[in-house]
Amino acid sequence: MLNALIGIVVIIVIIYISIVAYQKHLLKLAKKMETETKHFESLKLEDEFNQLKQIGLIGDSLDKINAAETKFNKIIKEELPQLNSILMSVENSSNSFNILKTRDSSDEAQNLLEKIATELDDVEETLNKTFKLAKEHRAAVSDLENRYKSLRKILLTKNGDFGPALDALEERLSSIEETFDDFSNLTKQGDHANAEKILVDLNHATVNLEDMVKTIPALYQENHVKFDNQLNEITEAYQKMRSEGFAFEDDDFEISLKELRQSVNDNIINIEHLDIEFVKDQDSQINKRINDLYEKMEVQINARKKVDKSIKQIGKFIEHAYYQNKALSDELEQLSHNYSLEHGEIQITQQLGSKINSIGKQHETDLNSINDGNAIYTRIAKNLETFKTELTTIEKKQMALNDSISEFSAEEKKAHQILNDLNAELHAIQRKIENLNLPGISDDYVDYFGVVADEINHLSSTMNKVKISMDDVQKQLEQIKSDRDTLQEKTDDLIDQSILAEQVMQYANRYVGNAPEIDVALAKAKDFFDHKFRYADSLATIANAVDKVEPGAYQKIEDRYYDNKAKSTKK
Repeated sequence: MLNALIGIVVIIVIIYISIVAYQKHLLKLAKKMETETKHFESLKLEDEFNQLKQIGLIGDSLDKINAAETKFNKIIKEELPQLNSILMSVENSSNSFNILKTRDSSDEAQNLLEKIATELDDVEETLNKTFKLAKEHRAAVSDLENRYKSLRKILLTKNGDFGPALDALEERLSSIEETFDDFSNLTKQGDHANAEKILVDLNHATVNLEDMVKTIPALYQENHVKFDNQLNEITEAYQKMRSEGFAFEDDDFEISLKELRQSVNDNIINIEHLDIEFVKDQDSQINKRINDLYEKMEVQINARKKVDKSIKQIGKFIEHAYYQNKALSDELEQLSHNYSLEHGEIQITQQLGSKINSIGKQHETDLNSINDGNAIYTRIAKNLETFKTELTTIEKKQMALNDSISEFSAEEKKAHQILNDLNAELHAIQRKIENLNLPGISDDYVDYFGVVADEINHLSSTMNKVKISMDDVQKQLEQIKSDRDTLQEKTDDLIDQSILAEQVMQYANRYVGNAPEIDVALAKAKDFFDHKFRYADSLATIANAVDKVEPGAYQKIEDRYYDNKAKSTKK
């Protein structure tokens, strides 16, 4: 029972403390709202309203200020007193522990306070905006007046710079000034709201006119003076160049000049109508076309310099190539009686001659166009470069061909000398074989010797013909040299084998009667030597038998033989 009672007391104490704390919170909140209320009451906006009224507002501006003032008076006279009353109720009810009433009054006061704060912000914003517009418009009036004076002065003192655009510029300025007068009047009357509506357009129109005043003199100067002078200069230069013998590919100068003059005239009309952006675009196109005409003339002038510098040289080059080819043709004609020309020398010379004639004809055409005063120098300069390249190639081919045919006589003489040498070598080989006094020669060797002899005779017949084929001669020489080398090897083998066979058989005689294998081998070796003329087999047979009886004996005999042979060769 006691515990329950204590619990109830504790709960009551807690509730009491909570109520007291909440009441203090509401009271503190009320004090804060009271402080804000006093701040609102301290606002002295009446002076600002009076200042604006002294300015003399009318129209939308006046309506907005009146509405703002009405709203402000309502706040001061009705809503703030109401708020103070509610706050007083909050303080009174907090002392009586009437929590619900205190809370409701506090919420009501908070809502009203927020409403008043929002309304006062709107009022202050309206006042600030109106003051700002009034200030800006007064400054704009002064600024625009000065700018129009400056524009008027420029148009008056420099009227010649604007050409046909002067009247339109003055009309544009007068129109802007009329709009400015409307703006100025609205500003003076205090109708800043309506004044603001036309200020943006007025500023844009003024800036646009100022840009025109800055831009048009240069555009007019370019069209009226620069382009006109350039077109006159091009016309004069073109006529002079034509009189000096220049011609142009796709000559459209006269048409282009006529079109450009019309474009310039049209552009001056565009300036008169103040169509500035279109004028700028046209200026760019006109300038490009004029530069193209200048470039066409400059290209031809530079081309003529190149032509004047190289045309005589090319003429001499052509003449040299022609006479060189004629000399080659004559030489080939002479050579064709004695030699077979098997590498297309005549055809090549004819082709080169045709090419030279073609170059000569084109060069003559170019010279005629110069003499006739109708020369397209760029085309001629290009032709000269092509001629130089082609003639250089022709010259190289002529030189190579000349070198080739100049060797015919020397090659024939050399071939005769080689033929004589081969005959001498063949006779020398024959004498060597005869000097051996051999019992006979094998059919293989005799046949091969005959082949070489026949080849030499055939070459001799070839070279004794009325018309010689040097290609055939060279082929036969190569074959004979190869076969000659083989015959020399066969001859050397025959000599070495026959002599060694005789020496080894002589050496073997010391073992006759004492070594049966020697007797047998010696008989066989002599048969190979004396009757079958197989000297290699004779040597092999007796050498093997000697080495069996006396190992190393053959090697000693062979070494001694080749040493003596080497010494004899050196002598």
